[in-house]
Amino acid sequence: MKHVGKFLLLVIMGFGLFAIALPVKQSWTTFKVSADSSCRTVRGTINSVFTTQNCTSPIGLCTVGTITGSGLLDGNTTFVALGEAPSAGMPGIEPAANLSYSGQLTIVARRGTLVTNDLGVLDAAHLAFTEMERPSSGTGVFANPGNTAFFISGSIVDNGQGFQGDLSGIACFDGQ
Repeated sequence: MKHVGKFLLLVIMGFGLFAIALPVKQSWTTFKVSADSSCRTVRGTINSVFTTQNCTSPIGLCTVGTITGSGLLDGNTTFVALGEAPSAGMPGIEPAANLSYSGQLTIVARRGTLVTNDLGVLDAAHLAFTEMERPSSGTGVFANPGNTAFFISGSIVDNGQGFQGDLSGIACFDGQ
């Protein structure tokens, strides 16, 4: 029964996360996308390694990597963690090794740079993570990223030296 409850919670959370991936206009904000902007479903793979070189993170956690197979977002990535919470912010419920974290993911693609606010959770026992990427700014075709989100979920790989994840969601860009 305990596993059924966890499964149902995951299903409910999954539907909730799916809803977040859709563009949303809230009455108190302006949803700005230029007349020739497009929003598309993106899917791809991200591979990154942890690095200390040029790492400006206040908690010492940075990565460098690449996104492939997504078309629009294919390119090089850097991630700078800005904060973390042990026990995923739920002491007494989650083990201390499980972390929630927030930071900035920068994607330098062929047609522009996209900067996202990253919010993630790491399950240290299962070496698994999931992240929500909320575009905040950009250049080139990403200069007007809209109000969307995409997600990265995967595993810690290479004996803890990096991670590999699947990327999926919605990304907006200007022009074709």
